[in-house]
Amino acid sequence: MSVTIIPAREGQSPNWVTQFNRENPPDVFFDTNVWICMSSNDVAGLQSLEKRFGFRYRYTVTNFAELASHLADVPSATCANPFVKYRTCFQKIIDLCIAEILPSPEMEFLEMTGLSHYLDPVWIPNTARIMRATEIVANAPNVAGVAEIKPEHYRLLRETDGASFRKVMKLLDDIKRPIRGRDNEKLNRLIVWFMELANFFLLVRPSNKGTHYDRLTADERSRFGMAFTKGAGKLFNVHCTALVKKRINSGKAIDPNDLYDMMQLLLLRNPNRIFVTEDRAFYDYQIEPGVQRVLPWTAFRFSSR
Repeated sequence: MSVTIIPAREGQSPNWVTQFNRENPPDVFFDTNVWICMSSNDVAGLQSLEKRFGFRYRYTVTNFAELASHLADVPSATCANPFVKYRTCFQKIIDLCIAEILPSPEMEFLEMTGLSHYLDPVWIPNTARIMRATEIVANAPNVAGVAEIKPEHYRLLRETDGASFRKVMKLLDDIKRPIRGRDNEKLNRLIVWFMELANFFLLVRPSNKGTHYDRLTADERSRFGMAFTKGAGKLFNVHCTALVKKRINSGKAIDPNDLYDMMQLLLLRNPNRIFVTEDRAFYDYQIEPGVQRVLPWTAFRFSSR
């Protein structure tokens, strides 16, 4: 039995229920914002859950890149010491996680679609180096101690991805709100937009511009498109499209960092993984019982009490 989550429903159980094989406990990975808000008491509670149920806590390439990109941030009114704030996250990772880091969403998707041969070596994370870097940051006395990690590289990567995401979002600028359930022309525009997003971030970028959807064979294009009709690919597709539709209807902009969070849903390709996040947009809906493996951070941390 793979892990299954039964969400709390109004008028039914007020609790989220997680069912899994006790002989093969699930891997649990967290949204980056959870690592940031996690307290020392939370860490102790999670360690207790690990002992009781055998959960394996994992961190992701996305977690590392996002956190590392902030290590050299300039102090501000809301954060007097960014380095200490983000170093603490690396310390929590060391305290909780097993050594093996989870793959990047791009790697997981390309493997899922049989397109791994397009992955450029430059986009293959050196997990041994990342794990070593995590320990270096966790033990660094100040920002000068992480110079070899090159926080500016990860900040530039985040900013470049943000610019690319905003460029793709411009494809929707002329859609007049609201988008309703029967607005077929607008809904079709969302489908085209999503495929443009997927093409760039899951194919063009990880191939280092080595390929493009239009250059795939007919069979490869079929596999690429079908990946978004079931399982984790469907979860990513539906969540991403629903979030964009909701933001268009409300007139609010989408934070480029939202993309990093959404792409992590692809890691749920492994049926024995749970994604924990505080962003309720991730669990406002249920695609199908076998794919609903997103837990609210509040519910997960409460279970340790």
